[in-house]
Amino acid sequence: MKKRADLSSSKGQSGFTLIELSVVLAIMTLMAMFSVPKFMESINEKRTGLTIQETQAVLDAARTYRMKNGAWPGDSTCSNAKSVLEGTTPPMLSGVSNKNKFNAPISTQCTTYTFSITQNIIQDWDGDVANGLPSTTITDTANHTIKTTIGVSGTEPALSSKLSRVSTGNAEDNRMRATLYMGGQTIAEGGDIQLATANPTITAQNGSLNLASATNDVSIAPGNILTVDNIKLRTRNNALLSDLLPNYVQKGTYLVRHGWGVIKPTCSNGGVPKASLRPGMMSGGYDPGVTGSGIFGFVYRLIDNGSMWIVQTDIWGTAEERNKLDSLVDVYCYYP
Repeated sequence: MKKRADLSSSKGQSGFTLIELSVVLAIMTLMAMFSVPKFMESINEKRTGLTIQETQAVLDAARTYRMKNGAWPGDSTCSNAKSVLEGTTPPMLSGVSNKNKFNAPISTQCTTYTFSITQNIIQDWDGDVANGLPSTTITDTANHTIKTTIGVSGTEPALSSKLSRVSTGNAEDNRMRATLYMGGQTIAEGGDIQLATANPTITAQNGSLNLASATNDVSIAPGNILTVDNIKLRTRNNALLSDLLPNYVQKGTYLVRHGWGVIKPTCSNGGVPKASLRPGMMSGGYDPGVTGSGIFGFVYRLIDNGSMWIVQTDIWGTAEERNKLDSLVDVYCYYP
């Protein structure tokens, strides 16, 4: 009976002994030692792959922006390139955080011909990321910093010597640096022509130069002077304007009397001031039987007095009658 009681007591107190528990803990520790590094390695491999993909996405977007606009995105150093790429319509870049998968900031830089992304990785994994990105170097081994750099498109230097048919944002891409030869072809659908050279020349190397418009109106802008040697008028049987115009230009006609002055006109471009006196006639005529009656004047002339002409009139009659005699002076500019 005593033996049965002992057996019953031992069954109620069954479990792990200290030795057995120590063995189990040791086994679990060994399992953790082998599994945790593998687990972390798997996580970092995923981080590495995603970091490479996102870095490449930023580089591709920057390259696309350069091809479209002729310049790298952002300010002069491209420090805000990422926000600029995200702000285009449609966005050239989306879904990329400001930090990489290793929780380090992504910074962008550029020069005239290069665009770069700098970012920190973690120990032992900077080389893996660098190996997954072309043109990438480890620039700071202590902080595990890598830098990825791309240049301008391979065709861009070659195209810099050619004109672009669309606006690229760089005026030099649309600027002609040599004589433009059209080979006899027509220039169509043109807009305004703005000539920057002083005193430019438009020449028809063969035949005549014709100007025409849809409204049958060719105008010179207000305030401009048209200088020509001659003008041919179709409405006058192709007569030259110079043959239809006198070589003098009348500047005015003045009513004058004896002793009055007429100011000479100002004549431009070689014109010579001229004047013509048209004598007047006294009313009443001449009556030989009446003392002091007047007749036509026998002297009518203009005396050159420098800046003006002085009218001189002599008549048969009194001075009072002479001073009331009206005459006309026509003033001209004469062009020999």
